[in-house]
Amino acid sequence: MSFIIFLFLFFSCSKTNETPLARVGSSVLYEKDLVNNHGNKIKTKDKAYDFIENWTTEKVLLKKAIAEGYLEDLRLKRERDSFYNNLIISTFIDNSLSINISISKEEILEYYTSSKGLFTRKEEEVFVHHFFLKELEQARSIKRELLKKNNKRRTEEINQIFNVESKIIKKGYSINEINTELFKNKKVGVIGPIRSKLGYHVFDIIKRYERGTKIGLELAHDEIYQRLLKKKKSEYRAKLIDSLKSETNIFINSKYRDKNEN
Repeated sequence: MSFIIFLFLFFSCSKTNETPLARVGSSVLYEKDLVNNHGNKIKTKDKAYDFIENWTTEKVLLKKAIAEGYLEDLRLKRERDSFYNNLIISTFIDNSLSINISISKEEILEYYTSSKGLFTRKEEEVFVHHFFLKELEQARSIKRELLKKNNKRRTEEINQIFNVESKIIKKGYSINEINTELFKNKKVGVIGPIRSKLGYHVFDIIKRYERGTKIGLELAHDEIYQRLLKKKKSEYRAKLIDSLKSETNIFINSKYRDKNEN
């Protein structure tokens, strides 16, 4: 495919070539900037073009805004400072939480065992490998390759090139075209291409789950982890703030000291 050749040249040249991809006034976008900051996300020629177009649009608008004096706008400066302060605070808290909070396998298992009623399927579900393409012929080509079940190596190459998305899809939670095709029967395997407003979808249905069946610990693991993490973060954050306040000389006018007082 032509875009694969493009990717090879794109990433190879980026290591040694300083040719600009775009220029807006004195601002220059180089190949190395694109690869270093976004190379893992930009895997097709179209995505590279889209990024470059968005970059030039941003620079043109920013240049005009600066010329109009918005760089010295006091309201914008206050909002900038407030945003930056909040960013510093959230980064500090996140770093503190990552150091001081851990969740063990035993805690996850205990939560799962004591809350089994929470982990049953409310709707039918399918576990799929999802491919999204803008061109119909590319989607058809992927389907042909996926149907060659004995060609495992080729399938793995396709998954890497097209950044396949492996996920659970619940019945009724997708657009009508996709929902109908995924749940119209009980078969597994490759379906598509399915056309949507954005492009074409190909699905490799790996497994189906009926409504009311139990969700195993393996599938529930991430949800349990996030629940426990949220709870521990909330508790630790409160303790951290109380601790810092107790170590700091703080004055609050008695009129506003207790919000519950009338």
